[in-house]
Amino acid sequence: MSKKVFIAPRLVGSRFEDHTLPVNILEDFTVLEDLIIEVAKGIYIAENPNRKRVPKGFSDGVYLKLVDIEEGSSIPKFAIASAIVLNSALPLENLDNFSYFEKAKDKIIELLESVNDGNVPTQIDYKLLSYFSKIGKNLLDDESIDFGYNIVTRTPSNAILNKLTRKKILLSSEQRTEYADSIKLFALIPEIDQKNNTFQIETEFGNIKCPLTETIKDSVFVAFNEYINKTYVSIKGTAQYNRYDKIQEITEIESMDILDPLDISLRINNLSKLKDNWHEGYGKALNIIGLNRFEHLFNSYFENKLPLPAIFPKVDGNIQLEWKNENKNIVIEINLDSLKSEYFYYNDFDDSDEKEEIIELSDKKGWIELNNLIETIV
Repeated sequence: MSKKVFIAPRLVGSRFEDHTLPVNILEDFTVLEDLIIEVAKGIYIAENPNRKRVPKGFSDGVYLKLVDIEEGSSIPKFAIASAIVLNSALPLENLDNFSYFEKAKDKIIELLESVNDGNVPTQIDYKLLSYFSKIGKNLLDDESIDFGYNIVTRTPSNAILNKLTRKKILLSSEQRTEYADSIKLFALIPEIDQKNNTFQIETEFGNIKCPLTETIKDSVFVAFNEYINKTYVSIKGTAQYNRYDKIQEITEIESMDILDPLDISLRINNLSKLKDNWHEGYGKALNIIGLNRFEHLFNSYFENKLPLPAIFPKVDGNIQLEWKNENKNIVIEINLDSLKSEYFYYNDFDDSDEKEEIIELSDKKGWIELNNLIETIV
């Protein structure tokens, strides 16, 4: 079977800096495979007007095969393969229909380039929109996929799919005023409607109705009963947005977790909302990119068995972490630009029992050092 690279998209974003792929991003490439096949069929019909349908077996067994992941950020290399080739002496490129899959890939790349050049199509086949409703749905705000990246010359393209490009494509049809996208929300639960199997979540965007399913029912009732104590939940799922990016409804909830009051992601979400002059007319807004990077590293490398810290903003735009165990205290001041931290330990009752260190938290080594220091004290 030929291992020639068919397409090698380049993924950019904080989750790809370690040159790996989150599992949910692989779902996007499964849909890309289906889209390429569908577009290839359309090209065949267009080029053969005497045919009303593609030949039997046109795409039987055709699939994308992940053969490697290269660095920079993450570049998955896909070959195109076919079960037919397993029983053939010919490489896939020599089979009659292969050119249509190449043309389909090129057409998808051209579409993305056109959208990013400002030439948003006024009408896209509704069937194709269903694929784009899934491709890119799992991307975060700081992430993108360059589908036209040239793996040979290491040259980027303008065929970049991000949340904005995807929205433009999904709203390209005049009949379409809404689009679906993945969500991750922090919310309180003030109301449950058992008769209609729905519940309300209270978010920074307002109250939103959600479906009450068996898989999340226990968590919903716990959070509802703890509403007065401001017990938050995190919700991952799919929401329907209007063209002004306002959530109309949540159509699916994949998971729901009841959060610890000191949950890092919840606290960072709240801190990211601070604006300049947030403290009595002064105080800098926090570096959002630095906050997101800190959150990613904390969730990746902080030991789960250790207690969570309280996190506070500093007026200089950085953050401070604090732990307290009886008379023992740990304070860590973190520079969000460099992730260099100043570690302070002191004992309320013993002035000689103290320690200061500089710890680099931009990589795993620094977090291991921090975990060991905290473990000996708390």
